[in-house]
Amino acid sequence: MKLTAGGRRLAAAALVQSLGIGLFMASSMAYFTRQVDLSANQVASGLALAGVVALGISLLGGVLADRYGARRVLAAVYLGRGVCCAAYVFVTDFWQFMAVTLCAVACDRAGPPVLQALVAVAVPERQERTRLLAVVNVVRNCGLGVGAMAAGVALASDTQAAYRVTLIAIGLAFLGGAVLVLRVPELAAPTAGGAPEAAEEQPVRSRVLPDARYLTLTGLNFLLFFFDTMLLVAMPVWILEHTDAPRATVSVLFALNTVLVVVLQIPVSKLATSQRRTTRMLTWTGAVLAVSSLCFAASGSVGGGPAVAWLAAAVVTLSLAEVIANSAVWDLSIALAPEEQRGRYLSVFNLSVAGQRVLGPVMVTGLLLGSGSLGWVVAAAVLVVAGGAAERVARAAGERMRTGVPVDA
Repeated sequence: MKLTAGGRRLAAAALVQSLGIGLFMASSMAYFTRQVDLSANQVASGLALAGVVALGISLLGGVLADRYGARRVLAAVYLGRGVCCAAYVFVTDFWQFMAVTLCAVACDRAGPPVLQALVAVAVPERQERTRLLAVVNVVRNCGLGVGAMAAGVALASDTQAAYRVTLIAIGLAFLGGAVLVLRVPELAAPTAGGAPEAAEEQPVRSRVLPDARYLTLTGLNFLLFFFDTMLLVAMPVWILEHTDAPRATVSVLFALNTVLVVVLQIPVSKLATSQRRTTRMLTWTGAVLAVSSLCFAASGSVGGGPAVAWLAAAVVTLSLAEVIANSAVWDLSIALAPEEQRGRYLSVFNLSVAGQRVLGPVMVTGLLLGSGSLGWVVAAAVLVVAGGAAERVARAAGERMRTGVPVDA
């Protein structure tokens, strides 16, 4: 796929900052527990609390993007993350850790919707936007892997100096990402606040929340993005506590998912060629996730090789659902948002993803895994219904936009 100059800079920025994230993810727990003397429970509870609080704060990113432009706001977000990583060098107690972590997580949550808003104004052609976001996702996954491996240097040394050098390197990676973002041309300037008469022509522009259909689609996307929690939480716990598969199966299947997403994301993104096909991909997502759930259920009733085979099938189908869902929602979340409030709409839509990461583990451990194989069967039914409902809502919203009917009419 041939990218524009702006697209190449966005992809390069994604690579640079994902290298930093990979470094941080792999080395931060060891730094906080071994050098700052925080307990593992303190780190985990701090991250969880910051994640909850940051859900609301992250909405400011979209509001600011509409007002000041996505490029400047995204650069500020990357710069903020870099400053937070450098600030960790000076953290000495739990409350300092909490203060820095809250700022870091807020920047992290604000970033994805602002990135989408920037892609929307930097790439005028709809299908190319989705493909560029697919490239960014692939590059990000590669960067995370390389960064995680590079963190092995600090982990092997296990000295305060090594960890601090790593944190500074992470901060510089985010700074590099901010510089690259500032060089991305915005082909369509933000219109919110730029024309006083706009509010009189279309009152919808002053809405605090997106319209009902967009909010409904956001809620349904919370269920369709269940693949994230299925992979990160349900899969390892299910394998270790409910199947006879070897423990090493967990790491092998994580690697399998990473490879499949990297290989499939760009080709699958090319399927989003029209409004009708893209909305249909939401139904595909629910159906494929349902198949994955049933494969997980089947793996709990057999042992040895057959269990591993069912688990592999579950992760293959889950990975396919992930790339289908990504391609569909990247396109629809931008296309169904009014241009003058695009940042705000995308920030609200991103709550479905961020909320899944906060509430998903609770749902998995409290409802799904506690019910055994029956829990997977029920999940399959819910996902099929959610996919079909999401397609209908997205199609109705698209028809409404094409006919020019105000969203609050």
